[in-house]
Amino acid sequence: MSSHKPRSGLNGPIGYLGAIGLTLVAGVFGALGSDYFGDWPGMTGLLLTLLVNTAALGAAVLVGIWWWRGIDEAAREAHKWAWWWGGSSGMLVGAILLLTALNRPAEAELGGLDMNQIFAGGMVVVLLCQVIGYGIAWAVWWAQRR
Repeated sequence: MSSHKPRSGLNGPIGYLGAIGLTLVAGVFGALGSDYFGDWPGMTGLLLTLLVNTAALGAAVLVGIWWWRGIDEAAREAHKWAWWWGGSSGMLVGAILLLTALNRPAEAELGGLDMNQIFAGGMVVVLLCQVIGYGIAWAVWWAQRR
């Protein structure tokens, strides 16, 4: 068992919502910056887009670390279990859907999609499946222990 004690103020829904809120702010910053600098031509636009995406995702990771250090051992176990079983299962489902779509270009053309759109959409589907699987597994973990 870890001797690390969680910091107060991060347990419960307020700490969780605060972490989500900060991550959302980082995401909005990244999206707006990418949209703005993504239209800039050449190496300058590429580097600025890279910089803004790195800053946004780096901030999200730091918020995640801050939040993780503040939760108790039971919450950590629930999240680890849910990510392993639910996230991995969701990734499997999403990967099957993505690989199927990528290997059926004729049907995609009927829908007016090109391969880049299929790939980008498929990545979003993989992430959504991971989050859905994680949420289900997290609920199951807590339900089994109540």
